[in-house]
Amino acid sequence: MMRIKKEKEKIKGYLKRKEVLAGFLVLFLIFGFYSVKLMNARSYSMNRETVGTYTQEGKLFHSAILRENALYGKTMRSSYYPAPLVEGFILTYAYRFAPMTSVEGTYDITGIVTYAVNRGDKEVVLWKETLFKEKGKLKDGKFTVEYRMNMSTLSNLDKQISDQLGIKRLKRSVTITVNVKTVGNAYGKPVSETFRHTISLMKDSSAGLYYFDSPEKIAKKTVTTTSTRKNSVKMLGIQADVETARTVVPLLALIFLIPLVGGAYTLKSTMPHDDFRRIRPYIVEGVPRKADRRIVISSRADLEKTFELIDKPILHYTDGEEEVYAIIDGSVAYEYREPSGSKTEENS
Repeated sequence: MMRIKKEKEKIKGYLKRKEVLAGFLVLFLIFGFYSVKLMNARSYSMNRETVGTYTQEGKLFHSAILRENALYGKTMRSSYYPAPLVEGFILTYAYRFAPMTSVEGTYDITGIVTYAVNRGDKEVVLWKETLFKEKGKLKDGKFTVEYRMNMSTLSNLDKQISDQLGIKRLKRSVTITVNVKTVGNAYGKPVSETFRHTISLMKDSSAGLYYFDSPEKIAKKTVTTTSTRKNSVKMLGIQADVETARTVVPLLALIFLIPLVGGAYTLKSTMPHDDFRRIRPYIVEGVPRKADRRIVISSRADLEKTFELIDKPILHYTDGEEEVYAIIDGSVAYEYREPSGSKTEENS
């Protein structure tokens, strides 16, 4: 029991040392700072990595069959075709999904001729005719469709529709629409895609040319993988993950705070009580001049009250075996006396 008491006293004495308390204070501030900093730190980071890219590509290959002429021959492959010479078009539409492995799907391709008139700035559709329509399944992620468009037949259809509607100036447009749906896997990831491609046969009447608008379309998508990793932080030369540090560091700050508070309390409790604490700055050493009248003050509390009322310095001196505290107000001296042995240790 005595041994435990001695150990407690030893610890108390150790905690009273100012350099020890200063050390605990520094450690508490360091770990407190890191605790606040770690509050906004992210425990995990997301890492996104590209593993590959897959594409869907659709393209219309076209060439014209020409009327007899001395310039181009029987066929012509170009971006623009002289309309008066064109007898028809040979069209080949090709689609492919790359990479083609582990992908299957369906397609449909439709060619439609539309007749319309302009009403102000709006187009009014009067008739639609399906030129061709084909459906099927992808093979190895691709398909090819061929169609021969006879422009002479189309011109006859123009005249027939115009006569039946009784409208001479009809606006004709030919549109090829492709729809593809694919499902499967690409780079180990499931894919489900829809591909839509619209191509129009245009006629520039002022230039007398045929051309195909948007004959090619490519759609690309990137396959990514996402992984998570623990974030780490380095403190005082020690590396630790954020999640662990967020738990340990505040605990360490608390551990260093406890002896700091205990030491401060112990230090305060062992300090001698100073009844003159409030008026200590106003006490000066010196012997007062002779006073005509002396009034004896019975306690330190009364001395403090007298000082507050008169608001003049308190003179301190030794008279024999007594400590004297005097306040001089004109010819009157207010004195408080106490034996020298009862004087409290104080910082003058």
